[in-house]
Amino acid sequence: MGQFSDDGLWWWDGTTWIATAQIVLPQLPVTEFEQSGKIKGARSFMRRSSLFVFGNTSISLGLIFLFPWLAALRDYRSWKLEQLALATAHLLGPYEAMLAGETSLLDSHITRGSVTRDLAVAVTAAHILVFVIDSLDGQPRRVALAGRPTDVKIELRSLVFGSYPALWISCGNVQWRIRGTPGVFRPEPVLEAWRQAATRMASNKP
Repeated sequence: MGQFSDDGLWWWDGTTWIATAQIVLPQLPVTEFEQSGKIKGARSFMRRSSLFVFGNTSISLGLIFLFPWLAALRDYRSWKLEQLALATAHLLGPYEAMLAGETSLLDSHITRGSVTRDLAVAVTAAHILVFVIDSLDGQPRRVALAGRPTDVKIELRSLVFGSYPALWISCGNVQWRIRGTPGVFRPEPVLEAWRQAATRMASNKP
């Protein structure tokens, strides 16, 4: 069973210590959402739309209120959260499950013709994990942060009238942003799970 060092900079894979920054997650098992076949339509819709939506914020905000687009985003998010739970289990084993998670859906950029995803966060009883997602059709592949809840701060920030909501995750002098999408984004479970985990960990310190 894997585990992280107290400073989060190293991960024990059962035989050797690997620098957290050097972790490359293997191909994850097929999720239940994929097995159901529901992801096919959402993935196709996201792939076609990403070529013009992610480069134009005003178009993005307009399309998310169209039912097919909103439904596709929700399905895509459900799939990514299942992958996030599997990635967390791979790193920490079955006894430290993901309590809550969230992923960005519109923080993409196009490099050499492919759409690259951004970040996702998973909260467990003892860790805050920030993952880098490798592509639109891909999965959580690398670990940007493995921190203790007491060493990490998570905030919900937005602009005027709650527009452009995002989870900001801080550890030391480094920050990561999980940008939300109206109608899809659910930051509250992440915030609540982090607060509870941090409170429990602080109360158990000698």
